Amino acid sequence: MNILITGAKGNIGTYLCSVLSKSHTIYGLDKTQLNIMDKITTEKTLNELKPDAVIHTAAITNKYICEYNEDLAYGVNTVGTLNIATCCNSLNIPILYLSSTDVYGDIKSSPYIESDECTPINAYSKSKLGAEELIQTICSKYFIIRSSNIFGGNDCFVTKLLKGKHTAIYLFSNPTLSITNIEDLTAVIQRLIVTDKYGVYNYTNEGCLSKSQLINSIIEFGNLNVPLVLNSDKLLFNLIKEPKYTCVNSSLIKNSLDIEIPPWNDRLKDYINKQI
Repeated sequence: MNILITGAKGNIGTYLCSVLSKSHTIYGLDKTQLNIMDKITTEKTLNELKPDAVIHTAAITNKYICEYNEDLAYGVNTVGTLNIATCCNSLNIPILYLSSTDVYGDIKSSPYIESDECTPINAYSKSKLGAEELIQTICSKYFIIRSSNIFGGNDCFVTKLLKGKHTAIYLFSNPTLSITNIEDLTAVIQRLIVTDKYGVYNYTNEGCLSKSQLINSIIEFGNLNVPLVLNSDKLLFNLIKEPKYTCVNSSLIKNSLDIEIPPWNDRLKDYINKQI
């Protein structure tokens, strides 16, 4: 297949280009090569390349930037996705969109399934859900993968902690979440993109954990001599609303693709062992 990947210089985009290029022809475009907010340029690029599918990873993922520059968040995450989706529909090709488990909001304390109501609570997750809804309205061929806390590749939160020179790690909130190994996510994308099993899917590694459990695991597996400080100082609390629980159930994609999903702790330990 000829596959166009947006956001090709991002961590997940870079990894996807590297892996998928072994079995497909890849057009990896970053924001300097494709301004997805420009409808005319986007149409021209896709019509010239004529890909068989698009994997759309380009996004503003920094939640603070999204919260304090909503025009940029919606411009890239929502309008940019609208432009990509419109082109995919015109070319009658599938779009695979990398979304976020944050779209579910903050209404449950048990793992979310794909049919649960989405009530996003910050600008980032609202812009991602808006993109999802546009894709589902415009396109007949789409895969939407809701993932979260992706680790692996060359630039992720795990490597930043491992390489950072910290005297202490401060945690100001302790939500329950899921994490995702980039290698496992890429394998799922590689399998899904060649099928016609269109729809919305959750995908993270098996198991739920608290943020403090995640940080402590990185400290343990990475043999870091640094304390984790749970700080309730209200002067330093998060300036944006974040869900207290974003853990998801990935059974739908597991059963659809007949795959096993490794537990988060095994994959985190494997990744850290390769880094140290």
